[in-house]
Amino acid sequence: MTGQRENGAGEAVVAIQVGAVSFTDEGVDAVLDVVQEAARVNTLFLATPTWVRGTGGRAVPGHPLPDHGVQEYDLDFHGGDYARAHAEYYGGTILPPVPRAPEFPGFDLLAEVVPAAHDRGMRAYAWMEESSYVQAVRDIPNMPKTLEVDVWGRPSSRPCFNNPDYRGWHLSMVEDYAKSYPIDGLAWCSERPGPLNATLQSRISAAGITCFCDHCRSKARERGIDPERARQGFEQLLAWNEKLAAGGRHSDGAFTTFWRILLRYPEVLAWQNLWTESQRDLYRDIYGVAKASNRDLQVGWHVFHDISFSPFYRADQDFAELGKLCDFIKLVSYNTAAGPRFHSWTTNIAATLFADVRAEDLYGVLLQLLGLDEVPLDRLRQTGFSADSVRRETERAIRSAPAGTAIYPGIDIDIPVGSTEAAVADRRQRHEGTPGLPPERFVPTEVDLARSTPEGVAAAVSAAFDGGAHGVVLSRKYSEMQLSNLRAVGPVVDRIHARRA
Repeated sequence: MTGQRENGAGEAVVAIQVGAVSFTDEGVDAVLDVVQEAARVNTLFLATPTWVRGTGGRAVPGHPLPDHGVQEYDLDFHGGDYARAHAEYYGGTILPPVPRAPEFPGFDLLAEVVPAAHDRGMRAYAWMEESSYVQAVRDIPNMPKTLEVDVWGRPSSRPCFNNPDYRGWHLSMVEDYAKSYPIDGLAWCSERPGPLNATLQSRISAAGITCFCDHCRSKARERGIDPERARQGFEQLLAWNEKLAAGGRHSDGAFTTFWRILLRYPEVLAWQNLWTESQRDLYRDIYGVAKASNRDLQVGWHVFHDISFSPFYRADQDFAELGKLCDFIKLVSYNTAAGPRFHSWTTNIAATLFADVRAEDLYGVLLQLLGLDEVPLDRLRQTGFSADSVRRETERAIRSAPAGTAIYPGIDIDIPVGSTEAAVADRRQRHEGTPGLPPERFVPTEVDLARSTPEGVAAAVSAAFDGGAHGVVLSRKYSEMQLSNLRAVGPVVDRIHARRA
């Protein structure tokens, strides 16, 4: 595939993720003025549809509001389609057109912003968030009929990639955007780790181990996989996980017991691979529908943060395969947020798969497995990953992906980390949570967590381009970024463009 490596003569892609609330709060021209002047942004990732705080709404409740926009939290945030769905594209699925977000019923994000961006020589993409773990998605009529089935045979809480109505719904959305609006591309986000990865890396219940619906079982049989053997193997893994979560220990050790289950039920690995390939099949079809609708569209995938933490998820998300199905990959390489996030990931898996290893010792092994070189675990939450981790991740992605696939590292700017009572209450109110995990509770953090600084943002952007990046995506969303940190991007981009001139 041919990725959009540059945006104009010699200009690297400098994208920013931004939602409807920023334009309604501050005005379309005002936001475009700021991002162009401060960070030399030439590409917009416009968040629609989305139902999650990571891409929609103002700052997360309880975390700092930025120094721009309305200075209060939008506690009534709901999400949905911030553009206008066109019903003629939604034939062949029991699901209705994507419901309009109720917050701004008179504002069409794509109709209002895309032409204004083009007038300034900027490109504009639809930034599409699957939002599979939010109640508002399950509230869409007929969506409960598309849900995954868990290891005990019960409908779970996320739609299934192999359900034809759910697949058709997403493909209808892609065709609608591609034909109804003059967008330049789309970026699609699906943050799911798969059943085996979820079972290995944290405490989990049966609801998080999926999917055993009729569609998945049929697909498995076509590939010579016995669905019932896979389900039985995952039942064994669930019991293994539950014993560890209750504070028990396996007589032969957690890892050895896990490996014995794999030996007895090799269908477990086959099922994880089936699940991953089913997600990738949806990517494939999104790419095809988008290109058939508008051959000039740039199409790419957001690859979520576990790519930096988990050797298991990294093995699933093979860039050599993903790159065949896209023009670009937005690689989540959030180095500041990585500190608290990887600390949590390490301590969680040190209580499951590696329950017989001290977290501090495991951390050193993980660094070597993942090609990382970071501070000791007891300082990680305070410092985050180094900017150089962005360079290394960028280089790895470029080596792995097919030639011609553009790599755009995500640069984190003021992504909230840690827990706040208000944020937990907000997620509970909207029933936003990962299936199978215990309900989130507020846990005060005893140390100061890593935060964005102008110097850190500038170093991360420089490191991305030093690693050969074809562009960067400023993340997660403009509505939580401090302008002092955003302004740190501009001078770095100027230097990059001058060097290329």
